[in-house]
Amino acid sequence: MKKLLPLLLLLGVAAHAQRPVAPQSAAIWQQFAVEGKEGYRYGYKDASGKVRIPAKFGNFTNTQSFRHIMAVSESATLKQYYLLKSGRQVGRDSVYMFDYTFDCESEGKIRFKDYRKDRVGFLDRSGRAIIPAMYNYVSPFHNGLAAALIGARRTCWGEAGADTLTCEHPTWEGGRELLINERNEIVVSDPALARPAFLNWYSLQVNQAAPDTSITTTFRAVNGDRYTFTDYQKEFTCWFYDVFVPAVRSGEAAKVEPLCFLELAVASQPFRGWPHFERAAFIKKFYQPTLLPKLRGLRYGAKNVDVFSETLNTLIFDSQNFRPFLTDCGEAFQAKYPTFSLVITEIGASGKRNYGHQQHFAFIRTAKGYRLYCLSL
Repeated sequence: MKKLLPLLLLLGVAAHAQRPVAPQSAAIWQQFAVEGKEGYRYGYKDASGKVRIPAKFGNFTNTQSFRHIMAVSESATLKQYYLLKSGRQVGRDSVYMFDYTFDCESEGKIRFKDYRKDRVGFLDRSGRAIIPAMYNYVSPFHNGLAAALIGARRTCWGEAGADTLTCEHPTWEGGRELLINERNEIVVSDPALARPAFLNWYSLQVNQAAPDTSITTTFRAVNGDRYTFTDYQKEFTCWFYDVFVPAVRSGEAAKVEPLCFLELAVASQPFRGWPHFERAAFIKKFYQPTLLPKLRGLRYGAKNVDVFSETLNTLIFDSQNFRPFLTDCGEAFQAKYPTFSLVITEIGASGKRNYGHQQHFAFIRTAKGYRLYCLSL
């Protein structure tokens, strides 16, 4: 038996040596912060904790998980550029920023801007301009598609006569609403794409035989195909009335609890912050006195009920439970995990809405369906 040990050890070493190693470019580096006299500076470490990039970037550098390419700003020099894992810098004069926020890599692509032309395009993960800066606006890529606007005119919302390049609320008028693919081919040209925020890009069905129009939206592609997407707002509204309200109405807390998120925040009057509750504790405290009387009588088409799209507040919902719903830049991943707020407004004796008395119920779409995660009374 002793004679076999050297051979077994040798085989073990050989097997370990042949084990595939992920290329460095595929590894994800995580952001870390160092506090200094002038605020925080940011750098990046690999999975083993080794510092790959020292803390030298400023607050605009919002990428938390560095995959291939990211936009950075240096604290000392104020230089802005796109950085690759190799250390190569590209796009030094074309870093895209919207609302004082850098873009985040999505599906191996990141937006850049030609400031002379005031147009936007895409760089790939290697820093190559795969889609030229020819659009007024483009959304990040999701499931190989991006919404784009071309041929529009820049204006200032609510600021007549303001400088369109420096106004506080710039927007666009006119133009063509498009869906483009990764080859910069126009897939769909449709004015209805002006409202792409509710489309579930990941639900695309081409030439679906009989789509459920109660929860989907269909566009005619330029090649004649029919592109059908689930509409998040339609889907949520149907789920709320067909699943959530009946569960509440049943009077059985056990049916409602699985439809709530792992943790929930509740705000009440007078406002004292957003205390968080574990799901079981929330049901025990709020199901009978709040959910049941407020929701059991709701029906489709109620005039005092409105549904709004909202963004997950990452300052309030900052626990690990909510990390899966964020992008690599730590922002709410609305394209995949949208949130909706259902608002009930009390109707006064005169029949008019009393906007001083409202209840807000917020839901987030998870991998298992929509879940209640916030309540404001």
